[in-house]
Amino acid sequence: MDHDILIIGKGLIGSATAKHLSLTQKNVAIIGPDEPEDVDRAIVFASHYDSGRVQRLIGRNDAMTKLNLLAVHHYPWLEKESGIPFHTGTGSLYVNPRGSDEYLNTAPEKARQFGVAATFYPTHESLSAGFPEFVFPKTAQGLYEFAPAGHINPLRLIEAQLKVFQKNGGSVFRDTVSGITFSSSRATVTTHEGNTFHARKIILAAGAFSNFSHLLDRRLDLTIKSETVILARVSPEEAARLATIPSLLYEIDTPEIEGIYSIQPIQYPDGHYYLKVGCNLGEDIYFEGDLLEVQRWFRNGDSNHHIGKMLQALQTIMPNLKIESCTSKRCLLPRTKKHENPYIGKVHDHLYITTGNGSSAMCSDGVGKLMANLVVEGYLPKGFEKKEYEVVLG
Repeated sequence: MDHDILIIGKGLIGSATAKHLSLTQKNVAIIGPDEPEDVDRAIVFASHYDSGRVQRLIGRNDAMTKLNLLAVHHYPWLEKESGIPFHTGTGSLYVNPRGSDEYLNTAPEKARQFGVAATFYPTHESLSAGFPEFVFPKTAQGLYEFAPAGHINPLRLIEAQLKVFQKNGGSVFRDTVSGITFSSSRATVTTHEGNTFHARKIILAAGAFSNFSHLLDRRLDLTIKSETVILARVSPEEAARLATIPSLLYEIDTPEIEGIYSIQPIQYPDGHYYLKVGCNLGEDIYFEGDLLEVQRWFRNGDSNHHIGKMLQALQTIMPNLKIESCTSKRCLLPRTKKHENPYIGKVHDHLYITTGNGSSAMCSDGVGKLMANLVVEGYLPKGFEKKEYEVVLG
């Protein structure tokens, strides 16, 4: 099967890239497996098998802020064009329990610079008055971003991207890629299912799995770590009570837990309502490039071991939350080094690479737009600097 452009990786960034390319290009295809029904037989996994991701606007730097805003400004069009709602604008609240930090010192000015509607909460008293559902230490300070900050449903976002992509003539293949080879005129892609694809241009958007399965001659400079999230099940009545609370980014920093994030109770595919919580843990695993080790984590990792401490942290912040049960989910988080932004770049005539940085779900549509622009025009859109997203190979 021959294509002009083939995207490897059917996740958030890959699907966004495919959609943006399909707006101007023909003969574009995307390849990647669906969420596995049998984890013991799956080869690769992803962290978007979920219904909630935080959507904030002011990122850790200007490069991330620009990507976040590029993404959210496109959401209304994408929801209308696809007919699939995936974005909820309940706002996003950033809190440091110890008081001011670098982000809070600069965020109010950044909000003015980028036109983001936001309110600074300089005291514990102002936070308590504004957000009575949460309990923070007396030293806490925070910043609230109004809609379109809030949260997204990553599965529905991918569904929306692929629906528009296919509407525009794009082809979707659900194989798992096993290798890539290059000649002077094209790339050849093989799959575990025994199929072969050819393309003039390859876009590798395989996330944390980019360094596996002989996809690259040189490894991407990535840190890959395990990520555990918990889902606190609540009643429909409790979900309704908390229907207006913002997404939360809570900069707790202890030996056990760092950087809590949470999303209001939302309805999951099983029909129940869950409040999602994630964080970095002192016991997180850092993978050194062994695919089998990553597969063991997704198949048999003891994420339930972390429920107690994560649930305790949640109930400290939300002591009035009525929880019916709690379960855990296992994820994988790639982090780019050097500039800490998503990788978006051209490696050679036939190969482009993009991958996230641990917080790229909220800006994935923006990353896809930049990559599509690079592939078609040969440069990034105005206002985006190549060096800010440079691909780094080991």
